[in-house]
Formats: sequence, C-alpha cells, structure tokens
Amino acid sequence: MSSPLVLLVSRSASRTQVYREALDARGISCLAIAELKEVAILASGTPLSGVLLDMPVLIKASPADKTATEDILKALPSAYLNIAPATDSIKLLTADATQGIAKSIDEFAELCKGFTPRLVRPKDRYPLHLQALLTTVPEQDSPERTVTLNISPKGCFLFTSNTELQLEQQVSIQFIGLNDTTPITATICWLRLWGTGRHHIPGIGVNFTTLSESQQAQIIRLLEPLQPH
Repeated sequence: MSSPLVLLVSRSASRTQVYREALDARGISCLAIAELKEVAILASGTPLSGVLLDMPVLIKASPADKTATEDILKALPSAYLNIAPATDSIKLLTADATQGIAKSIDEFAELCKGFTPRLVRPKDRYPLHLQALLTTVPEQDSPERTVTLNISPKGCFLFTSNTELQLEQQVSIQFIGLNDTTPITATICWLRLWGTGRHHIPGIGVNFTTLSESQQAQIIRLLEPLQPH
C-alpha cells in the first residue's frame, strides 16, 4: 500500500527539509512546491490526501492566490505550519476543519491516512466585494446587509453571522451595485457558521440559480481585471 501524498508549500529549502523529514517519519509522502499559485494546478491533476502551507508563504501571498486555494483547503485535510524559533519544533494549525481537525503533525498524518486521495478542481472565484441584501426566509422582516468576500459568474461567498442557515437552503440576494438589481435566487452549497472557526470569516457559499444574462455579463466584466493574463 502506497503512503498518502501531501502537497507542501514552502519557499525555504531548509524549512521544507524539516517538514519533509517529519512527514517521512510518519509514513507520509511529500510533494514540495514553492508558490501558492501552483497549488490549484497540481491539485487538479494529482490525487492528494492533504495540503500543508508554511506560514511565511501565506503571509506574502496575494488575495487572488489565497482565494484560488480556498476550495482545495476545504476539500482536503489542510493545515498551516510554522517552526518555533526557541525549540525548532513544528507547530500546526488546521486551515479548514471540513475534512477534520488536527492539533499536531501526528494527528494530521492520521487524518491523511484515513482520507481517500482525490483531485480538486477549484472554482474560478476572485476577491470582489459587492454589497448585497440577503433574505434567507420569506417572512424575514428586512434583508440582512452583507457583502461578498469572493464571487464568480456562478456563485459567491457572503458574510453572515446567521446561525440558523442550512445546506441546500434557498436564499435571495440583491446586489445593489449591479445595474440590474433584481433579486437573485441562490442555493447554499457550503457554510461556516459563526463561532465554529475562530480564525475564519463566517458566511455561506452559494450557487446562483436565477442569475439573469445581464447580471452575469456585468459580473464577468467586473472580474476581468482580477484574472491573470
């Protein structure tokens, strides 16, 4: 049986070696890369059991590169790594708890061993902040004022602290910055409830179901400057 393959992102050769040796000792194979922008390419073509991000890489990454990895961090066991200067010990913090929580590299290795390797094809989402009015139930007195953290022509992630939302729930979104402000019907496909992730923004990921052609065309135009050329 082959050992699980984990993608490691670290720019430092010496830090990469420390992480590689620790993973090898725990029966985990490591594919090391230096740039966050490479994650989406490799994850879409290589079955992986996890992904590890060295903190210095994350600190220097662009918002677009961070957004491009969000779906991958949700789909695979994922964690941030750092090395404690005083002891040279490896510190680990779960990046996204969707596939499990690990508090140490030992626990992360066990998560990866129990995870079926998979390909992850990230969505074409970009960090665009559109103000919106969110209605989650028909009898809601007034819509919640919110904003998108990222968006694509097919869906978006919206900030909300509402703890009563459910997967597959239909909601109505009115983007007040679009020329066509007709409310859009959308379905919740992913959610992070307030209070469940101390280091993450709470909100919902939705797929648009009634987006008009003019609304989609304007979103595409707004996204063009954010896309790599």
